[in-house]
Amino acid sequence: MVRRTKDEAEQTRIAILDAAEDVFFQNGVAKTSLEQIARAANVTRGAVYWHFKDKIELCEAMMRRVFLPQEEILERLSASEGPTPLKDLEQSCCEALKQMGKDKRRQRVVSIMMMKCEYVDDMAQILTRRRDCKDRMFDQLLHMFQRAHKLGQLPTPWTPRLATIALQSLMSGIINGVLEGRKDLNFQTSGVDCIRAFFASLQPKAAAKAAGKVKS
Repeated sequence: MVRRTKDEAEQTRIAILDAAEDVFFQNGVAKTSLEQIARAANVTRGAVYWHFKDKIELCEAMMRRVFLPQEEILERLSASEGPTPLKDLEQSCCEALKQMGKDKRRQRVVSIMMMKCEYVDDMAQILTRRRDCKDRMFDQLLHMFQRAHKLGQLPTPWTPRLATIALQSLMSGIINGVLEGRKDLNFQTSGVDCIRAFFASLQPKAAAKAAGKVKS
């Protein structure tokens, strides 16, 4: 009986999160109430408050559902001591874009966070959480590029910090561009091609050629 109750509670929590995604995507976060989410989930408002104390906590749980798996992958990569950090990172970034192309839930949640959430008043806390997430990912990427530098795999003019800034900006730009509806950009093909071209520029010959052009 206890196990069944726990399972039912988890199913209710999932239903609330699913409903929140749908209603937030349709109406925007600011214009959505917990009452609307309760109706969409076919539960009472009390059930919503039992699982989430407010809309901020609900938004955070919605974000964790889609962002945490990728964070964990990057954390494992940054903790690895493998001999090919750049190749490993390239494969991880390409796979992340391909998976996002297939994952409509993640696309919807990222769209909500990018275009359907006003980060004012209490919701400003969500922006702080997003920045914290980006900072953690930056540190993990930086660690991998630092390993590549120590192994002699990161040629000039690239530095670990410059490469980290460039990669994080490129990934964000691809995601934003696709979700905003750019016709010449998608996750599985042109987005992946951009990532591969970036890592190709980190190869010694490509970097030396680019440096020569700058000097000339």
